[in-house]
Amino acid sequence: MKKHIFLQTNVETSRLGFGCVQLTAHDSRKEALSVLEHAFSLGITHFDVARAYGFGRAEGILGEFLRQKRHAVTLTTKFGIEPPSGLVGNVRAINVLKKVLRPFPGLLRHAKNRGAAMVKAGIFTPEAAIRSLETSLRELGTDYVDIFLLHEGTLADAGSAPLVETLLGQVAKGKIRHLGVGSAFRKFQGEADLLPAAYEVLQFNDNAVDRSVGKLLHRDRRFLITHSVFSPAGPLRQAVKARPQIAREHSLRMSIDLAEPSAIGSLLLRYALWSNANGIVLFSSKDPQHIANNVREADSEPYDDARMHQFVEFVGQILDATSPTPGPGVTDSHGTGTLSGPT
Repeated sequence: MKKHIFLQTNVETSRLGFGCVQLTAHDSRKEALSVLEHAFSLGITHFDVARAYGFGRAEGILGEFLRQKRHAVTLTTKFGIEPPSGLVGNVRAINVLKKVLRPFPGLLRHAKNRGAAMVKAGIFTPEAAIRSLETSLRELGTDYVDIFLLHEGTLADAGSAPLVETLLGQVAKGKIRHLGVGSAFRKFQGEADLLPAAYEVLQFNDNAVDRSVGKLLHRDRRFLITHSVFSPAGPLRQAVKARPQIAREHSLRMSIDLAEPSAIGSLLLRYALWSNANGIVLFSSKDPQHIANNVREADSEPYDDARMHQFVEFVGQILDATSPTPGPGVTDSHGTGTLSGPT
């Protein structure tokens, strides 16, 4: 797995980062740990989690995996979204509920939606930040995190002087190495320059449809972590089927068979790595083979600028041709759900 220097330090980390939002979706803790081990064995050394993931349980799973490996990885966690207090740490109750409802997918989805609705968001007081950090450190089994992000924070949240002072105090104590904001891109867009200098990291959605990195002013001033790479995969594959002539024309120009299902995923990942060439690109998967495929693609010879521009042109043209409204390629970025993907 290709690596690069992390935030002007001597620490190296992988170009691909593994999002831990799906850890508790596995059938067992053992299975979740196996997937983490698999990603690590392939060279992925950056892991992204949040206090809210898995109703507070994901950090504990990642913490078990990190034993004897903490020195070999970089780690992001987030605060500001709090899971329902009655479910936090209650592994037994959650597992029993999942087991009982598994034969009834509709009821299981309803239960998950109800749980998500109970989540408290926008909790960015200094006291909440300290409380969340201490809980995360305990669950992760570490005395520091590499990156601590405001989870879906706004410019106003991040600009709070008491919060910045509190967080910098934790940096001075060595409990946090770098501060940042992890939000849907639309929450800061071109105004990211207004963020206090203390926030060295920005984490947001970027892909070949929602081309966020290119809209960020002075993007070289901060370390970027991007996600939602594969969000357009489904619509693009459907568009290829609906407009095969457009796909054939671009396939000839790009020397790639765009009708091949794996081609779209490959190009989306390569676009994300090209777009955020000096940062980390996050993805999440429960499938070991998908993880291996992504690592292989990331380690392949990168496409040149011309190929990537051709892909962007194809995306815009084929989505416009299959949509009754202006295609997604020309709209503003949208966010991901706070609990549905690494943000």
